[in-house]
Amino acid sequence: MRLLMISASAGHGHVVAANALEEWARELYPDAEVRNIDILDYTDVIYRKAYAASYLRLADSAPELWGYLYNTSDRKRAKKRQARIIRAYDHIEFRKFRAMLREYEPDHLICSHFLPAQVLRPYVEKDWYTFKLHLAVTDFMAHAFWAQPNADSYFCSSGEGVEELVSHGVDRAKIHVAGIPILGKFARSYSREECAVKHGLDPSLPTVLAMSGGWGAAGMPTLVENILQHSPVQVIAVCGRNERMQKRVVDVPVPQGSRVAALGYVNYVHELMALSDLCVTKAGGLTTSECLAMGLPMLIPNPIPGQEERNAEYLTEQGAALIARSPGALRYKVGKFLSDEAMRSRMQRAARDNGRPRAGADIIRTVVEGK
Repeated sequence: MRLLMISASAGHGHVVAANALEEWARELYPDAEVRNIDILDYTDVIYRKAYAASYLRLADSAPELWGYLYNTSDRKRAKKRQARIIRAYDHIEFRKFRAMLREYEPDHLICSHFLPAQVLRPYVEKDWYTFKLHLAVTDFMAHAFWAQPNADSYFCSSGEGVEELVSHGVDRAKIHVAGIPILGKFARSYSREECAVKHGLDPSLPTVLAMSGGWGAAGMPTLVENILQHSPVQVIAVCGRNERMQKRVVDVPVPQGSRVAALGYVNYVHELMALSDLCVTKAGGLTTSECLAMGLPMLIPNPIPGQEERNAEYLTEQGAALIARSPGALRYKVGKFLSDEAMRSRMQRAARDNGRPRAGADIIRTVVEGK
């Protein structure tokens, strides 16, 4: 059996989801032949850069415009219009992708982005189109772009997502509620004390994991300063590859009794989550699904209009997250969370109840075994 995972690097989450699906496929079906590709690697450089950068640039520099475009495109007329645009370009831009499919002859395409389905839609009658195509939605809601008529099955994360797909013309029988695929390390249990010792942290302090500033370039230091007003507290600030930001966090004054760990890029976020009480994060589908799997409540600062805002609303409705629209609101809600034991327990329970740590395994099994 040949399984082909396909992502598109328009946002890191799609790639991470494909990696998770690949990992689960190799674990569950070691005899299968598994590949994992980014469809944009099969396009010309200009197209690839323009497609991948469009969301990131708009979300960062003009979030309100991105939200408007996201919401207005979630309509049937807009979907038909974008389909015509895709068909106008795909014959040239995706010729290498189609050639790869003819050479590889996969049995199943499992896509963590809707672009492959869009690209392949005009070719369903071709003799080389012998595979089944599956879409794994990477947000809690399902935008119209995911409702591609040539998909054989859809995997989403909520009953609301199911109804959104149905409203866009998808056959309900093709839709499975499975969750967003995340890596297997988030499906395991970890000792808070052992993780704290491993990373030089204090397991006895209330701990906030900060993975998003939420207010532009100055966000993370401002966020850390606000959290530290609720001393004693331990703040883990993950700054990624932004060394300048990391240095600015290091320079933040720390009250006696509190601690700050300013980190760059890490590959052990699961261990940091295991020793944390609260995660301040953007509302991307992958990161928030990881938090749910770890039973970790979230505080989402100033969610970007569009899919992240919808994710944030969904998570708050489930009781697993809070939204802060300003630094003052964030400061208040962090203090409330840290001081209210009943609130912490309630949100932790809601996160665990909504977590789907083995979503990737469920998706792969359903695809392969047809259940």
